[in-house]
Amino acid sequence: MAEPLVLTGASSGIGRSLAHHLADEYHVIALSRRIERMEAAFDENPDVTPYALDLQKFDTIRNRMAEIRETHGDPLYLINNAGINISAEIAHLDPKEVLRSMRVNALAPIVLFQEVLPGMADAGFGRVINVTSGAPLNCPEGAGPYSSSKGALNSLTVTAAAEWEDENIKINLMSPGPCRTEMAPEGPLDPAACHPTVDYLLSIDEDGPTGRFFWLGYEVPLFPELGDVQWMEGIGSEQMTRVLDREPYRPKP
Repeated sequence: MAEPLVLTGASSGIGRSLAHHLADEYHVIALSRRIERMEAAFDENPDVTPYALDLQKFDTIRNRMAEIRETHGDPLYLINNAGINISAEIAHLDPKEVLRSMRVNALAPIVLFQEVLPGMADAGFGRVINVTSGAPLNCPEGAGPYSSSKGALNSLTVTAAAEWEDENIKINLMSPGPCRTEMAPEGPLDPAACHPTVDYLLSIDEDGPTGRFFWLGYEVPLFPELGDVQWMEGIGSEQMTRVLDREPYRPKP
């Protein structure tokens, strides 16, 4: 019996491509709002089981995951692939759209974390991939909701990786690159371009990386090299550029 792997956003694009690809080795639990589209896409693939799920409804996520655990056992593999891309310049941005981006792109993956990580800890093994983007690193104009939500996902992923590192649970970020999808119909790459990176992250051993960012076979630095900065003491390092001649104010003891 193949190990169950939970994959969100499986009805199109990268998610649909990954579901077919990963079904060669795992039993893919495919999640998306568009159940009819998944049923059509995976009708002849017995190793993909589709379930309807709206990631904006957190209670629904918990209920669906309870059903999946009851039916398939504790998933030891999770790929948070689903996402939405809302474009608007900051001056004309509806804050509700930022909240919607945050719910789907950053908070829903955390709810899924909470549903699978205890089972992974009990098994002493877990592999999680959060699909992110280069957007929070280069912040393109008009992409504020998307960039900020993926930036939040990045930070939450690194934090979770540190919190669960001793349990042999590897939680990493993966950007699929400029693939052709519904969100990016002009992308130059086929969604299969990300398959090798996904395979690598699902198969890393106990000494492998966690809390890191990968893109098309590269590891991408998430944070600048800041040297020996002393955050709590307010003391910078040689890698930082001083813009004030005076020392920062420190109250007398």
